[in-house]
Amino acid sequence: MSDNYTLRGPAAKAPTQPKTLHVKVISPAQMYYEGPADSVSAHNKVGSFDILRDHANFFSLLTAGDIAINTGAQVLTFPIRDGIVKVTNNIVTLFIYLPDD
Repeated sequence: MSDNYTLRGPAAKAPTQPKTLHVKVISPAQMYYEGPADSVSAHNKVGSFDILRDHANFFSLLTAGDIAINTGAQVLTFPIRDGIVKVTNNIVTLFIYLPDD
C-alpha cells in the first residue's frame, strides 16, 4: 500500500525573529528606555559583556559603571550603581539603580 500525501493550502511559515533586541531600562522611580536596540553593553563581577540578538537566556547582577544601548541610530549611556539584567528571547530587561538613588 502506498501512502500519497498532498500538501494543500499555503505552506506553513516559521515565525519571523525580530531583527533587533527589545530593551527596557527600569529603575524604581521610572522607565528610562523601552525600544529596539542592536546591542547592550554592561558590567558584572566577571567584567564587561555585550548582548546581541539571539543571545542565550541570561541573568546577571550588574556592577557600577555605564550601560550602553546601541539603537543603530545612537548610543544611549546610563551610569549605574548596580542592578540586574535578564535576557529571554531577544528581550533585555535591565533593572537599575542610578548612582544617586
